[in-house]
Amino acid sequence: MSGTGPVLGRSGQIAGYRLEECIGRGDVAVVRLARDERLDRTVAVKILAPELAGDAAFRARFLSESRAAAAIGHPHIVPVYEAGDADGILYVAMRHVEGGDARSLLSRLGPLPFAWAWSVIAQVASALDAAHGHGLIHRDVKPANMLLEVGSGAGGRTPDRADDGGPGHVYLSDFGMGRDLSAGEIIAAGRGRALDYLAPEQIQGRALDGRADLYSLACAGFELLCGTPPFGPDQDLTVMYAQLYAPPPAAAARCPDLPAAVDLVLATALAKNPADRYPTCGQFAEELRAALGLLPGEPDDPRSPGPARPVTEPAAESNQDRSAGQHESGPEPAPTPAPVPGRRDPRPRRRRSAIITLILALAAVGIAAAVAIGVVLSARSARGRPAAASPAATSARSASSAPSPSSSSSPALASSQAAAVNNLLSSSATTRKALQDAVGEAGDCTDLSSAVSQIQNAVNQRSTEYNQASALSTSALADGTIVKADLTTALRSSLDADRDYLAWAQQLQLGCVPATESSAYNAANQADTQANAAKQAFVQVWNPVAAQYGIQQESPANI
Repeated sequence: MSGTGPVLGRSGQIAGYRLEECIGRGDVAVVRLARDERLDRTVAVKILAPELAGDAAFRARFLSESRAAAAIGHPHIVPVYEAGDADGILYVAMRHVEGGDARSLLSRLGPLPFAWAWSVIAQVASALDAAHGHGLIHRDVKPANMLLEVGSGAGGRTPDRADDGGPGHVYLSDFGMGRDLSAGEIIAAGRGRALDYLAPEQIQGRALDGRADLYSLACAGFELLCGTPPFGPDQDLTVMYAQLYAPPPAAAARCPDLPAAVDLVLATALAKNPADRYPTCGQFAEELRAALGLLPGEPDDPRSPGPARPVTEPAAESNQDRSAGQHESGPEPAPTPAPVPGRRDPRPRRRRSAIITLILALAAVGIAAAVAIGVVLSARSARGRPAAASPAATSARSASSAPSPSSSSSPALASSQAAAVNNLLSSSATTRKALQDAVGEAGDCTDLSSAVSQIQNAVNQRSTEYNQASALSTSALADGTIVKADLTTALRSSLDADRDYLAWAQQLQLGCVPATESSAYNAANQADTQANAAKQAFVQVWNPVAAQYGIQQESPANI
């Protein structure tokens, strides 16, 4: 930044505001506590870097959208008092929210209790839907822009422990601050962490609508629940590739106490194609609430996740304390969190009566009998099915035949599990295409550095897909055990082949020779042939299952 006094944090005045201490600092702005001398009140003034004022497009949008957000008057959009240009310096004066932000809360506590995380998400979702209804796109939704009102949490304070009662009232800040930067410009400017929340269409520079904010909100929600964003932390190029092509990782795999239904909700909100996401942020929030199982719990039962904190109007303005709220600075290293109260406790709940105990015992006997019958019937049907070439699948069949879903299985669960497999296969097809293009480029000895980078990205993505396949639940699917075993074998074989292609491409950087004369290429090609055999075994099992749910059948070449 330049040497302008207010930006560097020295005392001064801008417009009608007497600047005091710096309470937040980022790469494009600082936030100063200030005194509104005209109305005799404490405010926060965000002062943008002087070079931004020279960007005519950004300047116009910043002023327009800041004022438009102020005009909405939504209870979860931080009140903006004024946005202007003072002698070439852009600034916005807003309410001083004294409780910090969701980013600092994560740094103190780690992953939040379910009800806390949902409360933050729901309040921000409400603000975003209101903004989208007025034609505004935020472009920069992230935990650091989710401000917490001090005094609205339990005991009238910002929560410092996981048993403090909840995050309280949440404001969304920084409308008009999002910049239309390419991924390369973001990385070059040292703002790589912004990639953690950017929608694919935002990275690609395509036209945006409210569904881009929904994607960013889902990334932030993933982080609130799991402690890290879905595709980070990692090198910027890898995060960029993941945002563009990788399916979201399983949140339940990172945080085992999360219900599996949460993964389906997050996968929808994080779909690469905006048309496949929820139509509104509010619908995402409601689906997430149901998936989290947030029902009113017993007041005296600390094991209950508890009800989601209701959204309330903010308390009357009272700004007398100092705080480190409203900032853009990067996160502090998160401490290793202690076990968090408010998450599901694995201890069994107390039985209310002997009658309930008896009912549960009878139900368990019935379920065991149904499972035993299913195993026998599945074993009989398996005898007439041709054996697949996959070693893992053969092992799975000999160990125990996969049970077909019983009559009590939920069709909705089976359909969602089939959709999860299909989503993973779609990701695999994208990875396969990217690998083939990069191998062809390397074989032509053109731009080897780019080709090696692309193959490395494909290897990373394939590794992610293999881990996701290993974590899939296929219990409700016909032949679900075999489907999962053959899929993981196919992806593992592909990963081995992809790594061989990477070793070959790296070798080419030392001296490029035609592929037909390279022993490294021949080894990779042989591994690829073996992987294709495993893929063929998988599609023989998968395609009949896919047909049951109206899912397009697969070809081994696309996996």
